[in-house]
Amino acid sequence: MENETIVALSTPPGESGIAVVRISGSSAASILAAMAPGARLAPSRTLTLVTLNDASGEPIDEALVAVMRAPESYTGEDVVEISCHGSMQVVADLVEEIARLGARLATPGEFTKRAFLNGKLDLAQAEAVVDLISAETKLQRKIALEQLGGAISRKVRALEEALLEELALIEASIDFSEEDLPARSPRDTREAARKARAAIAALLESEIAGERLRRGLRVTILGGRNVGKSSLYNALLGEERAIVSPVAGTTRDLLRERIHVGGFTCRLEDTAGIAETRCEIEAKGIEIARAAALEADLVLFVVDGSAEIAAEIRDEISRIAPEKLLCVLNKSDLGLRCSIDEAREKLGARDAIAVSALRHEGLDDVRAWIFEKAVKGAAGDLDRERIAVNARQAAALREADEALARLTGAIDEGAQAEILSVETRCALDALGTITGRSMSDALLETIFAKFCIGK
Repeated sequence: MENETIVALSTPPGESGIAVVRISGSSAASILAAMAPGARLAPSRTLTLVTLNDASGEPIDEALVAVMRAPESYTGEDVVEISCHGSMQVVADLVEEIARLGARLATPGEFTKRAFLNGKLDLAQAEAVVDLISAETKLQRKIALEQLGGAISRKVRALEEALLEELALIEASIDFSEEDLPARSPRDTREAARKARAAIAALLESEIAGERLRRGLRVTILGGRNVGKSSLYNALLGEERAIVSPVAGTTRDLLRERIHVGGFTCRLEDTAGIAETRCEIEAKGIEIARAAALEADLVLFVVDGSAEIAAEIRDEISRIAPEKLLCVLNKSDLGLRCSIDEAREKLGARDAIAVSALRHEGLDDVRAWIFEKAVKGAAGDLDRERIAVNARQAAALREADEALARLTGAIDEGAQAEILSVETRCALDALGTITGRSMSDALLETIFAKFCIGK
């Protein structure tokens, strides 16, 4: 039940200098008072040093506590935050005593769910909390913080307000059709729908960048034997992770490490060299490499730029979608056999960059290419607008757009105002699921189940 008092450890489990235990609900302050008499009288939102005791009066720990009284708290309820010593036993005893006094263990995301239900934040802002917690880069942190502050919500609300105004005019023409009032012009309704669809399209442009910002990109390094794949892998990582050797076939398994490129998390993969072989183990490695390239978001196909480009390389490259392929002409320190443009022509590739993995030359160009592909050319918008819609929000936007498309079609067919009203309401309902204005209980449970316990 939503009015029950809940408790959870809000910091990661395990030994630490400090652990934070959070309590929320109508009994939060009285539970604290039972463990530390007098603490309940402390001013709201101030830290107080207290000794927390169990039922027998034995001290559990000395801790700093803060009481945040409703509605001025994260959840909108009375909240107590206890900063205790980060001993696993201290935390276990503390949570056990709080539960004995009437609280129950919180479910994943329950604190933020209560904040949403109590109007402290909307659903888009609640989802931004997860993004902020999981942020690994400055860009991820900046965008999550902007969306927590309502960047997406403001744009969606502006759309809703415009459509609500249009709906009011449409329904007025229905309700007062016999009055001497001017009817809403279909041309004006059509224009309102066009503007709304344009705004939705602008939001949807950030979908791919938003998805990749949250889940990261899979970037696979592919190429023949001894072209410098492992050297490029190590150079991009900034450490000697893969074994580099002049012996052909040194890399046989898939190596994977995380790197950050322009604020995006990339799972960089080194693979076995592509070649004809009778070795069963090496052949299996080549099979894994080709499969990885097909499934990857981006492929860095490494070629020895100092040697003649063989015809079979072009055949291998043709297996890969051109829009996700970058040909890396390695060993530029030895001198390129042909120009970049000539190499692109011979390889049948859209993009090619010359590098020297040995001297770490040209790596910034590779990183820039990865970043541009990650944001699909919307780098400026992503950095300026701080908008990166997630998959759920994008689905709702598309549903709203489909309703507006039906609205436009109905206008063109000369449909009655009642039909226009229905389609406008459908668009509004779809937009409402982004902020939570219209939302099913089942979907709420699905969203908040993704949260960690204690948040």
